[in-house]
Amino acid sequence: MYKSLSLLAGLLPVIAGTIFLGACSCGFDCNNEDSQGTTVLSLGLSDALPEDLKQVVLEIDSITFRRVGAADVVVDRFTIPALNLASADTFQVDLLQYRGRNRLVVITDLELPSGNYSQVLLKVLGGDVNRSYVQRSDDTLGELNVSGGVLTLPGANFARSNQDYTVEFSLAQSLRAQSADTLYLLSAQGVRLENNATAASLSGRVDSSLFNSVAPCSDKTEPGRGNRIYLYQGSRQSGKRLGDVFASNSGTTVPGDVLAPFAVASLVQNSLTANWEYVFGFLPAGAYTMAFSCNTAADDSVDYDGLVVPLPTSQVYSVTLAAGAAVVCDLTAKGSC
Repeated sequence: MYKSLSLLAGLLPVIAGTIFLGACSCGFDCNNEDSQGTTVLSLGLSDALPEDLKQVVLEIDSITFRRVGAADVVVDRFTIPALNLASADTFQVDLLQYRGRNRLVVITDLELPSGNYSQVLLKVLGGDVNRSYVQRSDDTLGELNVSGGVLTLPGANFARSNQDYTVEFSLAQSLRAQSADTLYLLSAQGVRLENNATAASLSGRVDSSLFNSVAPCSDKTEPGRGNRIYLYQGSRQSGKRLGDVFASNSGTTVPGDVLAPFAVASLVQNSLTANWEYVFGFLPAGAYTMAFSCNTAADDSVDYDGLVVPLPTSQVYSVTLAAGAAVVCDLTAKGSC
């Protein structure tokens, strides 16, 4: 049975979502005593905000944990104190209300058999602007749908212990406008399941002089727009280009030497300090290459656009994240942090 469900979404000028589940870090090949018994799981959602949107609202009908060779575990009643819900049939979450390491916990203390779970399925209610929708900067609404009505995420191996996971929604990668912006489609691209016990974070300030210091950014009428930070797994490789966001079904040709970003963050101006800031809330430990670009307004979530990354060309950083670390890297004109 489950006691409660939690959902978390992070706010950044790119859209991302996070769900917290308990699992070990060895993927689907774990085969030890921790895989025998009961897992007590908590799950949350987190997000990074896309530019020019005020809300990205999902109405979730159920969350299913699919286990290899066993019956599904389905959660279809939700008790979420943060939303004043008790045993509700569905719940709505505005992903843009949860930024960085903030999250909405949608499942708490769910008891389920430990072991390998191949998939986590989120059933999303679409087809109705009153259920799942996007609110644009001019306050108009666009219907938000998920192909087939279900977001399918890779699962995890849940160990025999208390587990806390987050589903991270990178909306810069997963959200696509359709039909002259009256309809939006959310895919599982860029949506990740991360173990809170080992997840790291990366954040910092960005020098606003980078917004319009070089062409073509020097021609921007609004320097604060069109700025993004791209994060790539691994150290920078010789002969490889850092790419903008694109999907496997890109309508444009993707050169063989281009690397796709692992995650994307837009910038938010702190209302108290006026500093421009970014946050990557839930990341697996490891080596990363981070790059800033001031000319990203045309970055499509599906098609490869051939944008120059980094821009200015000095704005590329090597970062190593230890498990559970909170790393701060301020982006400056010197190109070091």
